[in-house]
Amino acid sequence: MSEPKFKTPEMTTNKNPLTEVQEALEGQINAWNKGDLEKAMTYYWNSEEMLWISKTGIEKGYQEVLNGFLNDFEDRSQMGVYSYQPLHMEELTPEVVYFVFSWKIEQAGKKLMGCISSQLWKKLNGTWVITAEHAS
Repeated sequence: MSEPKFKTPEMTTNKNPLTEVQEALEGQINAWNKGDLEKAMTYYWNSEEMLWISKTGIEKGYQEVLNGFLNDFEDRSQMGVYSYQPLHMEELTPEVVYFVFSWKIEQAGKKLMGCISSQLWKKLNGTWVITAEHAS
């Protein structure tokens, strides 16, 4: 299991797991909103076992998902502004959190995309990462 390239302060604290995961998601969103796709991707588990589910199907593997994002957002100015609203958070174990939220990406005040996402976060080697996500 590979660790993310960046360790951010919110990912290495000793807070409540739900708080840690929400802060990690906010770190990912901040990276996205700065156009730093590579840093935003460090919040995903860098493993061939990472699972991404969307309306187009299932992709397995960190690199495949990263390649898809790099292709979709080759022009970083098209990444827009990401925002979210928590809908459900559940601590399954002290090292596993299930997080459901609505999200949207806007650009110039217009919604580009958005939906509901559910993420499975796991604390691996002391760092919270998304091991599976379903966005639809």
